[in-house]
Amino acid sequence: MRKIGLMLVVVVLFTFGSKGQESKNHGAAFYFEKGEQSLSKKEYIPAQAHFNECLRLDPHFAEAYRLRGIVREHLGEKAKALTDYNIYVSLKPTDAEALFSRAVLRFDAAQYLLARQDFLLLLTLPPGETNTVYFSQEKYNDSNGKVFTAQGAGKDYLYNYLGLIETKLSRYTHAIAWLDSAIKLSPANAGYWINRGAAKLEKKDKAGASTDFEEALKLDPENSLAMHNLSTLKGAAETEASEKLLTEAIEKNKGLPYPRTERAYLRLQKNDFKGALEDYDEVVRLEPNQEENYINRGLAKEKMKNFQGALNDFSKAIALNEKNDKAWVCRGNIMSKLNRWTEAIEDYSVAIILNSEYGLAYYNRSIAYQGAGKMKEACTDLIRSEKSGVKVDSKVKEKICR
Repeated sequence: MRKIGLMLVVVVLFTFGSKGQESKNHGAAFYFEKGEQSLSKKEYIPAQAHFNECLRLDPHFAEAYRLRGIVREHLGEKAKALTDYNIYVSLKPTDAEALFSRAVLRFDAAQYLLARQDFLLLLTLPPGETNTVYFSQEKYNDSNGKVFTAQGAGKDYLYNYLGLIETKLSRYTHAIAWLDSAIKLSPANAGYWINRGAAKLEKKDKAGASTDFEEALKLDPENSLAMHNLSTLKGAAETEASEKLLTEAIEKNKGLPYPRTERAYLRLQKNDFKGALEDYDEVVRLEPNQEENYINRGLAKEKMKNFQGALNDFSKAIALNEKNDKAWVCRGNIMSKLNRWTEAIEDYSVAIILNSEYGLAYYNRSIAYQGAGKMKEACTDLIRSEKSGVKVDSKVKEKICR
């Protein structure tokens, strides 16, 4: 599968605590102050413990929810952080800092309509006091960082997020309009051009997408994501040129998974299975929780006759997402090649439960049934695969459906 990358950002926040209230007893305010002190020292685990105790003693201590949300973000507990921000924003709905943090977390959690609602509200809020500084950077890239506050993020930054959201929602005309606004305010930001190019490509405007990716490279010649997207756009007709451009993108940013995924795909197309496997190994290392990476690496191993390795990868993909019907079919294919017919039938059956119109799953289960000596079931599946659009060779049908 060929991927166009969006210029996503990682938002890291730094909080400067306000002067805490002095307390001689161990009430909620005492633990809040202790939490503030730990947070300022970046001691996140004790900070969370202090805020937990503060809120146990006083569940209505609003500021403790916001600071605990910040702590939980630093600890990687994004779902819990989002819950804290939800509570805080319900108490203080015009707090730009919490609203911005919640908007970003909602975006990361694929809650795009809710994130859109927050970013639109941020556009209407007046400037105010802030204690939090954010540092944004391109995901997978340590360069081109930008420091800003929630109040001073700039409308272009909010427009860009709104453009990304509309792209994720497949509302490409709206996405392009928001990104037009971002570019108008900040035309030197290569990321905005990349994101608009991605939206244009989804809208089938290849020429416009290419122009935007090229403009991004003019602004930032080292931008590996722009190189990757431009290479993907060139397509298989220019395989060698595309692979060269992808290799340059990889060399410039070894932490970006997209160009490696794309180069692996191109290498598979020209039967360079060893090269494809090397790329997929690195992609899996960079994104170990993406089931598609294991499926793709499993396919490369299958081409190299490493059936046990492929089996392990397909099983891992299933463990990550049991609803991925493709992973079940791929593992079923390996079971068939190992003559483990019963297990193959079971895997194909799961794929069919997940997708009742999966013609290839019916066809492959038909072959597995044949291998298991169950000709009646094999014939039924073969006919069902034909009805689902699979072209069945007449000789195969004659052999199975006697």
